[in-house]
Amino acid sequence: MSLPWRYSVRGKLLTLILIPILLTFASLIGLTAYWTTTYSDRQLYMKVASDLAVARSTLQLMQERQLERLEQLSHTLVLHPYLLQQDYAALEELLDNIRAQQQFDFLRLITPQMLLQELHQQPSLEPLAGQLLGGDALKGLSLIGEEELAFLAPHLPEQVSVTVLDTPRALPSDKTLETRGMFVRAIHPIRDQAGRLQYFLDGGVLLNHNLQFVDTIRDLVYGKDALPDRGIGTVTLFLDDVRITTNVPAQHLDQPQQEFNRAIGTRISAEVYQRVLVEERLWLDRAFVVNDWFISAYEPIYSLNNALIGVLYAGFSESPFINMYRRNLAELGITLGLIMLLSGYFVWRSAYRLLSPVKQIHHSVMAVRGGDTQARIGPLKAENEFADLAQQFDSMLDELDARQETIRQAAERLEQQVEQRTLSLKQKTEELEQHIELLKATRAELFTKEKLAVLGELTAGIAHEINNPAAVILGHMDLLQAELGENCSVQSEIDTVIEQVYRIRAIINNLLQYSRPGQVLDQLQCLDVNAVVQDTLALVHYALDKKGIQVQRDYGDVISAEGNRQQVQQVLVNLLLNAANAMPGKGHIWLTTRPWQAPDGAEGVEISVRDEGSGMSEAVQARIFEPFFTTRENGNGLGLSISRSLARRYGGDIQVRSIPGQGSEFSVYLRHQARLNQEDEATMRQLLSGLGVV
Repeated sequence: MSLPWRYSVRGKLLTLILIPILLTFASLIGLTAYWTTTYSDRQLYMKVASDLAVARSTLQLMQERQLERLEQLSHTLVLHPYLLQQDYAALEELLDNIRAQQQFDFLRLITPQMLLQELHQQPSLEPLAGQLLGGDALKGLSLIGEEELAFLAPHLPEQVSVTVLDTPRALPSDKTLETRGMFVRAIHPIRDQAGRLQYFLDGGVLLNHNLQFVDTIRDLVYGKDALPDRGIGTVTLFLDDVRITTNVPAQHLDQPQQEFNRAIGTRISAEVYQRVLVEERLWLDRAFVVNDWFISAYEPIYSLNNALIGVLYAGFSESPFINMYRRNLAELGITLGLIMLLSGYFVWRSAYRLLSPVKQIHHSVMAVRGGDTQARIGPLKAENEFADLAQQFDSMLDELDARQETIRQAAERLEQQVEQRTLSLKQKTEELEQHIELLKATRAELFTKEKLAVLGELTAGIAHEINNPAAVILGHMDLLQAELGENCSVQSEIDTVIEQVYRIRAIINNLLQYSRPGQVLDQLQCLDVNAVVQDTLALVHYALDKKGIQVQRDYGDVISAEGNRQQVQQVLVNLLLNAANAMPGKGHIWLTTRPWQAPDGAEGVEISVRDEGSGMSEAVQARIFEPFFTTRENGNGLGLSISRSLARRYGGDIQVRSIPGQGSEFSVYLRHQARLNQEDEATMRQLLSGLGVV
């Protein structure tokens, strides 16, 4: 029987050799792609960051040169004769000539008095008035509105106007026309010989439609051979999110075009808007620019008064780099693929010659496997390890024939003995497990019954001893109320005492009922949880005030819960006093109510009591709800056990979270509709719920 090629030794050997080659091939491709991408991206982002730095420096240099020109102009002798004579008409004509020569879009000479009088017409100078009147020279970017432009020069409003165009990936906007202008502005003071401030030279160069600014930077950083073929470098200045000057093309790079149209009036993409104009952070990543992806750098720019007015951008097209990257990967893949094919061919030929004896050995082995015990390999032509292997295999077959029957018989006897002993051991193991489970259950039951027997003896005696003094107190309180009248000043205190006496009597009734098993009846009520919590605070506020403890309350909008009002108050009083006892001195207790949902989906209420005491270790938390376990010298270890029993009796629960040194938090969970727990193992919980120990 001949094995399929993929199961043959030759096939497996070829696979073992080709797998490393394939893994190496995939690893080389993957690593090359990763390294190329990482290195290329890093280099591209470093380049675009440096391009943005050049654009920023150019803009700053433009501001400094403009201030230098104004400073030189303020010291020139051309202006001073007119200033001394105060010939403002001749000055205006002279300034117009200088403005044309120096390529200012506006240039004017103003006095401090004129500045103060015209501030309402020049909102851009209002935040700077203090610095100017202090004699400071200012330079930077200035954003000037339409009315102020008309005040500065009548031709400026039409010159700054930019039509806002719909742009893919930009935020929705109803704006169709940008009428504000962004200027590189410099203001230089002129003083007299005594150093007194006399005039200001105020000059500005408009950046709206200023193609020379962006083209100069583009030619500087994206000169010849700076980018791959069909690569395009761009620089843009935004006023808010609108391009007011740019050399970004309006058409897609892959579209044929007759002439170069600039994308002036288009808007910034939404994701860049969020990062740069909202978060005021640098963008250094690929971005969608008008209609194509560019490796981009954006940074916010600010006016003279440090207000965010726009964005400065530099970037270049991404597609030429992606095409070059893909071409390099394809060339590498083809080269490695050819190497792998040649290697596989030579491996196959060598494996065929080397493993021909293995095929003969395989035929003999398959014959023996098919039942021909007399089949042998015989001598092989090859003089190598395979010939020795064939001889040893034939000898082994002869020996196996002799021992096969002996081994079979011994195996049958051993199987019978193992089966008998295993069956006996399994039966004994099952019996032992049953005995252990019975012993555990009996021990737990005896432990519980022993505690219940002691508590049963105590409850009857305690109930009768307390009932008589409670009746006497109630009688005297009725007599006291009759003597003082219904509207006396201590009426609320009398009502509280009477209410607590009735609560004691209710607890006594529970004690008497629990001393007679099977007679416990739950008096369920629909409770306003926030009201119950507030009433409970009235019961313990004297004890808390005495220790200087303040209760921080946070009542949520919660639904009602079904339960016994006195028992719920009993639980809360126990938790509040425990929290007070956990703190050595003054402190705070946080009392919170919030909605709760049970594991089965039922709605309910969570009441949280958190203190800032000493907290509990994990070992104490594991036993805190056990009966008779306490960490207090005068405690009886029943309060928390009874409280949890009360909560679980109606389908709720109590849980604790505590960190040593940081305090503890107990959470009481009550259901909107109680689900009584009347299973047999709840006997101890029902008994303890009547004790009323706080």
